[in-house]
Amino acid sequence: MVEYAGEGVTLDPTSGEAPYPSIVTHAHSDHASAFRFPGLLKYSTPQTYRLLERLGWRRSGDWHPVSIGEKIRIGDMEIRIHNAGHILGSIAVEISSPEGSILYTGDFNVEESYTMEPARPVGCDILVMETTFGSPAFSFPRRQEVALEMVEWAVMDVIPRGRVPTFKADSIGNAQEIISIFNRLTRLPVVASPTVARASDVYREYGHRLEYVEADSEEGRELLDSGRCVYVTPKASRPRGDRLEISLASGWAAIFRGRGRSFPLSDHTDFRGLLSFIRDCRPKRVLTLHGGPMTRGFTEYVRRRLGLDAKPLTDVEETISGTVPEQEGRLKACRSQLLSLIRIPGFTYSTPWLMREMAARGFTRREIEETIRRLTEEGILEQEGTEMKLAWREGKV
Repeated sequence: MVEYAGEGVTLDPTSGEAPYPSIVTHAHSDHASAFRFPGLLKYSTPQTYRLLERLGWRRSGDWHPVSIGEKIRIGDMEIRIHNAGHILGSIAVEISSPEGSILYTGDFNVEESYTMEPARPVGCDILVMETTFGSPAFSFPRRQEVALEMVEWAVMDVIPRGRVPTFKADSIGNAQEIISIFNRLTRLPVVASPTVARASDVYREYGHRLEYVEADSEEGRELLDSGRCVYVTPKASRPRGDRLEISLASGWAAIFRGRGRSFPLSDHTDFRGLLSFIRDCRPKRVLTLHGGPMTRGFTEYVRRRLGLDAKPLTDVEETISGTVPEQEGRLKACRSQLLSLIRIPGFTYSTPWLMREMAARGFTRREIEETIRRLTEEGILEQEGTEMKLAWREGKV
């Protein structure tokens, strides 16, 4: 959540409690939760909306399309939309205010793929970036090398043994990469599971030349029975068939070597790409999200090697100059929530009612009283006995 001068925007929210308009960076479910909450005002690319719709998500609430290169204005904040290079419709979000700028990458990739243009660095004061593969263990080979390895495995190894080369991958992103690889480098037909086919249909709607046959169609079943094809199915699926030779296409394959057939094909940036992106964005601060036990040392590496203030993103308030003490951050949040309740000029509000409402939002009595005291001293609120109202100054609230 990015705030400036009483306005704000929420990026990839995971609950319906976001108090500001929301921007959804792409159609993967861990980033698109805002579409589950009709009450949220949402922005996303039309491609993201269409992918979610095609995969069975309902049209949910107030949605506005945005395009790469477009600018949005919310209060004193200017929001610019950039390509994230991750999957169809994925975006990074730059937010500028008179105080400085933030770049939120969402999931991103700085390498050109078979379906996506790469993300480009954007100069910023605070870089909020995903570090899914933020460990030196994740050093991906060139995509063309991975593609050739996949083709060689399928054509020279699996099919001659009378089996069907089967790739498990994300339904959106890597699945379309695999289809494109085999379309370009072979004449083998590609059979796509229903979920992969639906997502790929949207890619085709937006100009991507992908050729595939849905597995549930008569032609798809015939191809799988013949064994002369490639099969693409979601990672979490359990495809049936005695002749299927299963492999995994994922960035995680970089550390899975020797544990079954796997190929390090990723729609995320690897460790080296993350560091290069930071250097090119030249931020004052770096805040990271995503990743796991293997990536815990990433921020320490950035501090030591790049000399930047870097730390994992938490629920503590951050500014360009540093972390806001937790108590001040809570008081600021309390102030914002209180003013959202007392918003009708000239109308009086019962102090006991305000205390109950703010307590229900998780604030202590001491925090509420301190916030009221500060707002009264600033001349924003006027107190009349047990009643509160907005103060008028120079004809304005």
